Amino acid sequence: MSMVKAEIKLSDGTKINIDGTPEEIMRVKNLITLKEPSSSAHKPSNELKKRMQSKVGPLQRIRILIDNNFFKQKRGIEDVRQALEEKAFFYKSSDISPSLIRLVKKGELRRIKEGGTWKYVNA
Repeated sequence: MSMVKAEIKLSDGTKINIDGTPEEIMRVKNLITLKEPSSSAHKPSNELKKRMQSKVGPLQRIRILIDNNFFKQKRGIEDVRQALEEKAFFYKSSDISPSLIRLVKKGELRRIKEGGTWKYVNA
């Protein structure tokens, strides 16, 4: 078998020189690239950092209300806000609304228009 030489450059600038058969060189190259951490793994983006640091948001807290049968009766956004506030979770109605809409779209809640306002109830 013929021996060949190869140079592999890693993303951090490291150079690796290899002598071997083409198959051996490909095997080593594949092993190195599989184990080499990506640069994004070392430095999470600002958005990812914020998500990692964020606590449970209104969506998860509303799901807890769903699990506790809060939406057995029709509830408005203000009812939801007050229920969360009673549990010491303070959100503006404008922060709760998108979460309720997501839950409706996912089929976890239904919404009904009553008297010009939306009411939410178990699906």
